[in-house]
Amino acid sequence: MIIVSASSAEFFHFLQGMILSIRDKAEGADVALGCFDLGLTEAQKAWLTARRVELVVPEWSFGLSDADGVPLPFKAILSRPLLPHYFPGHDVYMHMDADAWVQDWAAVELYKAGAARGVMAITPEIDRAFISNYGTSHSYRAFVVKVYTDLCGAAAAEKYRDYPILNTGVFAMPAASPIWQRWAGRIAENLQNGRNFHIEQASLNYEIFENLDPYVAEGLEFLPARCNWVCHQALPKLDAATGLLVEPFLPHTPLGVVHRASDDFKQKKTGQVALVGGGVREMNLKYREGRYETDLATTEPEDLGRWQDAGFEWTEKEL
Repeated sequence: MIIVSASSAEFFHFLQGMILSIRDKAEGADVALGCFDLGLTEAQKAWLTARRVELVVPEWSFGLSDADGVPLPFKAILSRPLLPHYFPGHDVYMHMDADAWVQDWAAVELYKAGAARGVMAITPEIDRAFISNYGTSHSYRAFVVKVYTDLCGAAAAEKYRDYPILNTGVFAMPAASPIWQRWAGRIAENLQNGRNFHIEQASLNYEIFENLDPYVAEGLEFLPARCNWVCHQALPKLDAATGLLVEPFLPHTPLGVVHRASDDFKQKKTGQVALVGGGVREMNLKYREGRYETDLATTEPEDLGRWQDAGFEWTEKEL
């Protein structure tokens, strides 16, 4: 198996934590790692190379080019269904966003085992704690409808408006999965309708939901939320006795992959995290709280660039 991510120089601080969260574990010491280089500095590339991370500079795909004025990170978005092409020779490919990190290696093993079933292992945004079931349910559905409508058409939006989002920030697929080519085909079709930041996720969701029963019969695996805990849906709690981030409700199972996919944390840097035994603690939810203690010290940029600043649509923020 290889675990692949992507990063620009600006987001390297997040990638650094993700890499360390893998390499610091006995199970991850020798796992193959890859990264799409979206403009990393020489010092950053040297740090990654020293930790045996294979670096690849992706090309524009699906007919796009620099002349189209699309932000550079969109290369990584479009390259996700092309992982076997860019990193050949592996049986299982796992993608992990740079703002995610591994707390419990058992989650990685679940992704690997799920991929070995033959199709894909991915985590739906479903959990009893997720705010999309409660306070943001209307805006969440409006977001789903808008993305499907913009990219796949009104009929698809009406059909799948009440389905969960299969979050592509973390997933695993075998090299021989039929999903790779079909996913790429959906992206090629949907690019005719727009260059939305969510195109690879919407395209994959559409492909899977259109063929859900056959894919499940062939080995598609939906993993529990703790395998990709998306912090924009619900903040975890902290078990102060163990130092582990856990599910907010009983039985407070430790999280496997913590996905810091939250605009609040990207802008405010920290937030109030509830403790299992009562009280709160100000945390940033990074691996080791961002104290990496390596030969290349980094910090989170004060102001992260946003894609809409370059004229790129950010539909979730608009909603």
